[in-house]
Amino acid sequence: MSSEMDRRKLEILKAIVTDYIVTGEPVGSRTLEKKYQLGISSATIRNEMADLEELGYLDQLHSSSGRVPSAKGYRMYIDKLMTLESLSPEEVTFIEDKIITMAAFEIDKIMKQTAMMLSELTNLAVVAKKPSLSKAHVKNIQLIAMEKNTILAVIMVDHGAITHKLIRLNHTPEPEVLANICGLLNLKLKGMNIEDINLHIVNSLKNDLEGYDELFLSILSAVYESLNEEAKEEQYFVDGTAKILNYPEFSDMGKIKDFLGLLDKPDLLFHDLENGDEEMLITIGDELALPEAKDFTIITTSYKINDENVGTINLIGPRRLDYSKVVSIINNVKRELLKKLSEEDVHDGG
Repeated sequence: MSSEMDRRKLEILKAIVTDYIVTGEPVGSRTLEKKYQLGISSATIRNEMADLEELGYLDQLHSSSGRVPSAKGYRMYIDKLMTLESLSPEEVTFIEDKIITMAAFEIDKIMKQTAMMLSELTNLAVVAKKPSLSKAHVKNIQLIAMEKNTILAVIMVDHGAITHKLIRLNHTPEPEVLANICGLLNLKLKGMNIEDINLHIVNSLKNDLEGYDELFLSILSAVYESLNEEAKEEQYFVDGTAKILNYPEFSDMGKIKDFLGLLDKPDLLFHDLENGDEEMLITIGDELALPEAKDFTIITTSYKINDENVGTINLIGPRRLDYSKVVSIINNVKRELLKKLSEEDVHDGG
């Protein structure tokens, strides 16, 4: 503990943050004395609050008003003082029931449904990013003959996402030739990601299918392009934006414009977490280094299978948040979801 923040100051800061989260009103020394049994006088509390303001942990909106937590105050509360709140039995059951209904979905649909559930439970806006295929490994490839001279390549990867591509050929291959190529692709490419499919792999496959060079290369090219296009394409899902309007902090158009500005830069919201090992990151105001984010808190959480990130979700709300409850909800959803993501029926898609 730093020398500037002794135990009494920390207790007062925790009480102020707790009270302000609930009421949305600046907190005065009399309120703290009456409600939180700190064992010190109102005058002593006032002096400690003045010190906390000078240290940057509190703000005073008006000279005659009480104090509110600053971004630095919220950071101290989250990092050192917060006690996670238990969910009600109804909330736990709601999460379990929602996730059970997702069990047969593909992973990208699961992440979308999870984002919607988190928005509903927390009353926050969400921005989710679909799983990237750049690190995904091929699980199964199917080649299906369609109408004349057309084949559909269907590729499933290890976290359940499915991509497909139509291939137009000069002639329709015989069924046994198509089956042979399909079997060979699965034999050689299973467990590989895009970065693994190099010239050596291509030449090895080509040698095994001597006499069908043109057909094989057309199919392999389509499989590679399909994975590569999906990997490069960043797709974001947004839900719960109207929930922001319910917070009194965002009753003016300036803050609503800032919020819409954040939604226009989803890639910047995900940057910090995607480049690190953390699975949850709480960013308050200016910590994100985006002018539009100064009045917001952004909670970013990722979901993994076998240490691979299969999806990332941002929850966006005001700085005045019930952090204890929101983090508990995220942790519970993560725990239940990872149970389902580890089951084979999720990986097989639906």
